[in-house]
Amino acid sequence: MSNDPATAHWLGRFRESHAAGQARDHDPAFGAVFERGRGSRLWDVAGQDWIDLTCGFSASNFGHACPRLVDELSRQAATLGHLTGEPHVGRIRLAEQLLARVGWSDGGKVIFNATGARAIETAWKAATAFRPGRIARLSPGFHGRSIATAALSDTAQSPLSGAIEGQLWHAESGDYPYCARCPLGLSHPACQIQCVDAWLSRLTAEAADISCVLVEPALGARGYVFPPAEFYRRLRECTHRLGIVLIADEIQTGWGRAGGWTLSGQQGWEPDLIVLGKSLAGGLLPLSAAVGRAEILDALAAGVESETFAATPAACA
Repeated sequence: MSNDPATAHWLGRFRESHAAGQARDHDPAFGAVFERGRGSRLWDVAGQDWIDLTCGFSASNFGHACPRLVDELSRQAATLGHLTGEPHVGRIRLAEQLLARVGWSDGGKVIFNATGARAIETAWKAATAFRPGRIARLSPGFHGRSIATAALSDTAQSPLSGAIEGQLWHAESGDYPYCARCPLGLSHPACQIQCVDAWLSRLTAEAADISCVLVEPALGARGYVFPPAEFYRRLRECTHRLGIVLIADEIQTGWGRAGGWTLSGQQGWEPDLIVLGKSLAGGLLPLSAAVGRAEILDALAAGVESETFAATPAACA
């Protein structure tokens, strides 16, 4: 605990009011209690200023207290308060903009959620309704900490994650093409990404049991690893041929974080569903979305997806 009296006071209150599962003692910055921010700068209760290099885990792309976002949030708060699921102009406009930006201006649809984990779950539910079977994912990866998504992630598991173990189609650890640590000792591009041949062959052989494949176009919480783009193009061709739904988790890589609206688009492949979140509402409010093929998202029955804070007027603004 910090020697600064103000910091020690607030950290004591933090530990008294928060369960240990939410403490971030592994973080080098743990020990600071932040009070305000502006742009890329933070100030703690001791008056120390910091440069914020975490960007709220890719959520605060415009920085803290961005004037345009604050003005728009204030305007919306004075115009229309909270709604739960009802149509409103901001929600409709945002859905149309998302579809246009990621390339589904004709025939695509959107399901909004509040958090990234919930959006992953929604995409998973829709894919399974459209094509029954198990979900396949690559290791390593991170897709959330809810009961369902923890089982999809290489992270500390929820005590209940074993309850859905039967719904998973497991890839072997190290199947993710990581050129800097090639398990075959080869070099790209001469290797022709042989490291994924066995995984794709197994996927093909067991396709009848598989509903969907979930991938990150680049690893986020596991070190920002960018595999060769041709891997995804091969995976896209394979899943398309087999009728398997391909889901891109672009919660960290999408919405400008990797340069374009989506990293998958830059890599030259089109998923069936894209999951967006984090910076979607400027880091001020939680907002996420599953975007993609209408026939897949429409496979969910009416009323199956409903969330109190999904696509509220303020978040959409």
